[in-house]
Amino acid sequence: MNEENTQTQSEQPTVGQILKNHREQANVSIATIAAPLKLSELQIKRLENDEFALLGPITFVKGYIKNYCRELKVDSAPILAMMPAPPEPTKPANMQSFSRRTEKEASDNRLMFFSYLILAIVIGSSALWFWQNATPIEEQTSKINVANSIMSERQAAQPSILQQQQQAEINDESLLESKDTLETSTSSEAVTETAPITSNNESQEDASSTIVMNFNGESWVEIYDGEGEKIAFGVKKAGYIMTVSGTPPFSVVLGKHDAVDITLNGEPVDVSAFPKNRLAKFTLPLAE
Repeated sequence: MNEENTQTQSEQPTVGQILKNHREQANVSIATIAAPLKLSELQIKRLENDEFALLGPITFVKGYIKNYCRELKVDSAPILAMMPAPPEPTKPANMQSFSRRTEKEASDNRLMFFSYLILAIVIGSSALWFWQNATPIEEQTSKINVANSIMSERQAAQPSILQQQQQAEINDESLLESKDTLETSTSSEAVTETAPITSNNESQEDASSTIVMNFNGESWVEIYDGEGEKIAFGVKKAGYIMTVSGTPPFSVVLGKHDAVDITLNGEPVDVSAFPKNRLAKFTLPLAE
C-alpha cells in the first residue's frame, strides 16, 4: 500500500508541469504568453520548472500563475490550491526599549536616594538620643547649680543698679538747672549786643548803591560790582527796565549806550560823551 501511495504522489504533476501542459495543449509558445504577462521568457521557464524562489515572494508567484491561467482560459483556483502556504513571519524577540530602561534607572536612583536619606535620619536621631542620655547626672546637676548661682548674682546686683539710676536722675536735674541759668545769662548778653549789630546792618545798607537802566533800544550790557561779582549780563530788549544793586564802584560795559537811560541812586548819569557805535566802558559813579 505504501509503495502505491508513493508512486501516486510521484506521478502527480506539479504546478509548473500543469501550466506547461495547458500551454502546449493550447499550442502557445513561451514568447507568445510572456508578452501579455509582461514577463521575460526566463521567468516563464522558471514558473513552469517550479523555481518559485527565483521569482520573488510567493504572493507575486500566485499573481503570475493567475494571469498565466487567464491567458490560457484555465481555472486557476485548483492550481493555486496546490501552492505551498507562505511561511509565517518570525516574531521579533521582545526587547526592552531604551526609554523604559532609562525610566527604570531614574526610578531606581530616586528610590536609592530616599533610602539613604531615611537611613541618615535614623542614624542622626540615634546618635542624638545616645549623646543626650550619655551625659552624666553629676554634670547635669552642676549645670543647674551654675545657672542658679548666676540668677542669684543678678538678683543681688539689681538694687545697686537702681541706686545708680536714681543718682543719674539727680545729676540730670542738676544739669538742667545749670543749663537754665546759662540760658538766662546768655539771653541778657544778647539783648545788650543787639544795638551794635543793627548799626552794622545799617552801615552795610548805606554802602550799597542801586543802578536803574531804561533800554530805549536793544542793547548788550555787562556789570560787575566793587567786590568783582557779576550782577548783570546779556542782551536786553527795547522797553526793558533793569534794576541792580551792589557795592560800588561798578564796572559797566554797554553795547549801545545812546539807547540807554541810566540813574545811580536816583541821580541821572550822562554817558553822551562816549563815542557812538562803539562799546562804552566806564565806572559808576563816573569820575569827575
